[in-house]
Amino acid sequence: MVEYGVYTGDEARRTGELLAACTAVFAEFTPAYLTDRLPRITDPTLVTARFEDGSLAGFKLGYRRGPTLFYSWLGGVHPRGRRQGIARELTTRQHGLARQQGYEYIETRTRAQNYAMLMLNLQAGFRICGFEIDPGGHEVVSFRKKL
Repeated sequence: MVEYGVYTGDEARRTGELLAACTAVFAEFTPAYLTDRLPRITDPTLVTARFEDGSLAGFKLGYRRGPTLFYSWLGGVHPRGRRQGIARELTTRQHGLARQQGYEYIETRTRAQNYAMLMLNLQAGFRICGFEIDPGGHEVVSFRKKL
């Protein structure tokens, strides 16, 4: 059983909990990626999924990038929660919340080798709108969706 929740504003800046989740979710994670950027984002929204013990099973963190644009920045599912539909449910809930908050578009990016995220984004109705090589030399695909 997984329980879902939503946090906005300062509640969404749950740095300690997010750092622990990111470390579990991402093979290569630098804490500064979160801690340096999180205080500067505008109108953050965090959608969570929790295991029965209360620990994070997954999360989607996004923020305002313009009057009608929501950016889905960071998210993932803990290894023991994968392949259970959690990522899809978090995505659905995040998009519904963004629509309720008056956003018209949502954007996201992912590394090209992250096939699971590429497929999830396409299945969620995103369209590819860009491709680049980031400063670390990783291929990155950009997506956009009208809500």
